[in-house]
Amino acid sequence: MPFTDVSRGQWFYDAVSFVYWRDLMDGVTSTQFAPDATTTRAMVVQILYRMAGSPTVRGSSPFYDVSNGAWYADAVIWAEANDIVNGMTTTTFAPNTAVTREQLVTMLWRYAGEPASDYSLSAFTDADSVSDYAATAMAWAVEHGIITGVTDTTLVPQGTATRAQCAAMLMRFAEL
Repeated sequence: MPFTDVSRGQWFYDAVSFVYWRDLMDGVTSTQFAPDATTTRAMVVQILYRMAGSPTVRGSSPFYDVSNGAWYADAVIWAEANDIVNGMTTTTFAPNTAVTREQLVTMLWRYAGEPASDYSLSAFTDADSVSDYAATAMAWAVEHGIITGVTDTTLVPQGTATRAQCAAMLMRFAEL
């Protein structure tokens, strides 16, 4: 890998290697992955769009903050049309907003077809801070090891997902 900020022995090395060699995530530059940087909503839909084979899209985005021709426009159109994402409002997508951990697992869960889960999050002291829309997705993601707690007892669902965390979740998701 070309990234000087990712080296063997770091907890995310295998995950970054996985997403890089499968052309799911690029570096922020040719030599920097920026594992501790936040992942944006646009980045996540672009990754899922790549996972789906970058299918041809028709039409335009229903969100006024997604310009035709933006590097993520086709991904947003595809993801919205396939019920993988919703906007932050009915007219905004907020592409440059940091994705939260619960938003990321919800997008993965929807991409997977919204599988059922009755797994209990009760072992986590912050389980009650999981948003209603993300509850089943979070339970499914924990149940299948896609997401782990930030500590043994906290999920931090409202926290932003770093690029390293995103890479790790993607690798675990792909290995289901």
